[in-house]
Amino acid sequence: MPIYDYQCSDCGNTFEMLVKRESAPACPKCGSVRLDKLLSIPAPPVTHSAPEAPCQPGGCGACRFG
Repeated sequence: MPIYDYQCSDCGNTFEMLVKRESAPACPKCGSVRLDKLLSIPAPPVTHSAPEAPCQPGGCGACRFG
């Protein structure tokens, strides 16, 4: 189920909602189904800012390499 951002045409409430394809969402504030789907910007990918610590002698069990 995708998450969509909506703005209610009646009360102006902006919200996001998980929506099944066959369901029609309604405003959680006023119950109106007159909604405008907003353009959502995806979150940027998570990157590691610090280098990962090297494996310890004997291994830690988390390494992908033998």
